[in-house]
Amino acid sequence: MLSHSPTDTINFAGRQIFVKRDDQLHPDFSGNKARKFYHFLINDFPKVTRIVGSGSAQANSLYSLSVLAKMKGWQLDYYVSHISAYIQSQLQATPAIVSNFTQAHHNGANIIQVDWDQAELSGCKHLDEVINIFRPEYLNRYSEQQILFIPEGGRCEYAKTGIYQLGCEIIDWAKGQNISALSVFLPSGTGTTAVFLQQYFIKKCQKEIIDIKVLTCSTVGGDTYLANQFCELNPNKSQHPTIINDGNKYHFGKLYLPLFELWNDVLETSGIEFDLLYDPIGLSVLKRYIEANQCQDRQVLYIHQGGLLGNATMLPRYKRKLANR
Repeated sequence: MLSHSPTDTINFAGRQIFVKRDDQLHPDFSGNKARKFYHFLINDFPKVTRIVGSGSAQANSLYSLSVLAKMKGWQLDYYVSHISAYIQSQLQATPAIVSNFTQAHHNGANIIQVDWDQAELSGCKHLDEVINIFRPEYLNRYSEQQILFIPEGGRCEYAKTGIYQLGCEIIDWAKGQNISALSVFLPSGTGTTAVFLQQYFIKKCQKEIIDIKVLTCSTVGGDTYLANQFCELNPNKSQHPTIINDGNKYHFGKLYLPLFELWNDVLETSGIEFDLLYDPIGLSVLKRYIEANQCQDRQVLYIHQGGLLGNATMLPRYKRKLANR
């Protein structure tokens, strides 16, 4: 279940690279978040009745957690900073807009907009801090065995289960392809997948006599922020992935027409649709890295981030931006 996604070959930045198609793991539970939440899917939690999570109203994690909750028969409470009028209007649209928000709503998710004016939230800057404030209230209503608190984006030790499974698949595939030196690339939000993948390869690849290195880039907050996230997950810097960039700092969710053009070019030449939040930044960074001959003696594997449901809201935004330029 949720393993052994196929690997395609595409021409990109003047050379051949491989794409790990994690968008094809499962029709409803795919990509980066499926790997992070895999632990909760395959293990039994007989007393759990509720999940509490947080993130953006358009986040892939919202939809993935709603699917997980539906599969398990749990209630999802998902806290968001803001729900725009446009996102709210998706529920009344005809025909209905298929997006992370609308599908999570249809799956029964309780999507809660945080009231930042509450006195008890004074000083809170992040949603994880908000959840910590609300945690005692939940534990007054439910026992600890009845409730799962999942950090924003799945940034927790439990994510290792699915990410280590991904690492095992990559090693087996590389051995089957007789690849001795491989650079695995993926864009990062919290950096959880990149850190745990690098840890896994360090642990396993010495025995396999194969050289696999993880490359990543920041899509939220910049390189320094990402490096700090790595340290919180694993203080041993020698086990961290390599952060690369294309010389630009991107703001998460902001529209960048050059990235959209690159996304379109890859779609047309490869036939693969990538997500429009993480992957365009990743593709741009990897393109520059390859063109600078930074990995000419190594094979390159790009991990598709899934999250294609979010394109339903991103594409209209890009089309409006193109029409107004």
